[in-house]
Amino acid sequence: MTRTYVVTGSATGLGKATALKLREDGHRVIGVDLVGADINVDLTNADGREELVRRRPS
Repeated sequence: MTRTYVVTGSATGLGKATALKLREDGHRVIGVDLVGADINVDLTNADGREELVRRRPS
């Protein structure tokens, strides 16, 4: 079964490795990070979290 995952910190390190593994396994991944991701937002503040919700894929 294909699932959709939101992976924070997906541009580098553990987040990147997690996103790559999930994609290799056939899942849909929405990567979130400050730069270099599917959605670039700062999740440390409310404005960034609201922006993520506004920009999420359908």
